Amino acid sequence: METQNLFLAYVQGFGQGENGRPIIAFYGIIIVFGALLALFTSNYRAHKDGFGWDFFDTVFLVAFPCGIIGARIWYIIASWKTEFLNVFQYSGFGAGMANLFDMRSGGLAIQGGAIFGVLAALIFCKFRRKGTPLLKIADFAVPTILIGQGIGRWGNFFNQEVFGHAVSPDAWDFVPSWIMNNMQNGKESMLSGVVLPSGSVAVPLFLVESILDLCFFFLVAYGIKAVEGKHYKDGDETFGYFLSYGIIRMLMEPLRNPLFIMGEGGTDALSRSQYKSFWMGLAFILVGILLIVLNHVVRHFCKPQEKKPEVVLSSSASSGKKEESAVDDLESLVRKKEEEKHD
Repeated sequence: METQNLFLAYVQGFGQGENGRPIIAFYGIIIVFGALLALFTSNYRAHKDGFGWDFFDTVFLVAFPCGIIGARIWYIIASWKTEFLNVFQYSGFGAGMANLFDMRSGGLAIQGGAIFGVLAALIFCKFRRKGTPLLKIADFAVPTILIGQGIGRWGNFFNQEVFGHAVSPDAWDFVPSWIMNNMQNGKESMLSGVVLPSGSVAVPLFLVESILDLCFFFLVAYGIKAVEGKHYKDGDETFGYFLSYGIIRMLMEPLRNPLFIMGEGGTDALSRSQYKSFWMGLAFILVGILLIVLNHVVRHFCKPQEKKPEVVLSSSASSGKKEESAVDDLESLVRKKEEEKHD
């Protein structure tokens, strides 16, 4: 079965520049749309708790660009040997630097984006939202990163990248054809340069992860509080995000085409145990669990002890007591004098 991709003519965006690339790339549009939806959800959750509808608007203007920078830096570090070093060696310094900043073709790692974005947002709120509990407002926003991730993964669909192993079309015949048509390209290479075996399609990894991201958002944003009940602490949802991300990453790695494993550029024979992303997912799980436990333990042992209220008489009350005592003494003296007269 060889079906020519029906969307190649416009799959990457609108218009066409001199180098053949679209002037407006769907990849960028999807990333921004996912970020704006996460912003709206964060503001909605904050508003339900008494904050203004625009609480995160200014925070977003700081966190989003920092997240993009962090995502690119993380990707460059992880893929330095496989994607960037050769460009510097064989094409020169100028071409290498241009390649570092070329994000139109993809190359963003959500791990770096989440970490850099969250840190930037917390630092901003620390100095510009003084008096606001940081973990509380983090719980409004951090879980919504999963929404941004779920939407942003569709950028991989339009770029024909970060897909799974080649499988028979029958294995995914329940998925709409307009999606699976973009998961193969007949005898031609995919837009990412990968050539699939004849008659096969790639596992739509973006679709699987998108669904998992949205499901885990509801689990983190509503499930943690429902399970913990009165034991819930501010910060649990934030740390739950890192736990959920690790679980998603570990579930996805066995499906991922080895050519899209950051830092490997490997082959199908690459052992699952060698997947850096797999071990990174495990690390996120352990960190998430550790932070949740510490959040409860520290609060339990460091909570301020309740002091018994001390009764302090006011000056007026104190003077009133003295006056009553003086009257009692005078009455006692009068009674004593009268007794002496009778005697």
